[in-house]
Amino acid sequence: MQPRTLLIVALVALLASARADEGDGSLLLGSVQGYMEQASKTVQNALTSVQESDLAMVTRGWMDTRFRSLKDYWSKFTDKFTGLWDSIPEDQPTEP
Repeated sequence: MQPRTLLIVALVALLASARADEGDGSLLLGSVQGYMEQASKTVQNALTSVQESDLAMVTRGWMDTRFRSLKDYWSKFTDKFTGLWDSIPEDQPTEP
C-alpha cells in the first residue's frame, strides 16, 4: 500500500470513529432524558398519592383548625390592646 492511501484510510477511520462517538453520546443523552422523565413521573405520582391520602387530609384539617384558633387568639389579643390605646387620652396642646 502506498503511504498516501494508508493516510487516507487512517483519516477515514478516525472520522468514522468520531461519528460513532457522537452517536453514542446522543444515545446516552436520550437514555438520561428518558430516565429523568420516568423519575419525574414517579415523583409526581408519589406526591399526588401523598396529597390524596387520609393522613394528609386529617393533617390539613388539623392545621386549618389550629391556624383558625391562633387567628382568633391574635384577634382577641390585639382587640384588648387597641381598646387600651383608645382609652388613653391624647395630650392636647395648651394655648399660651
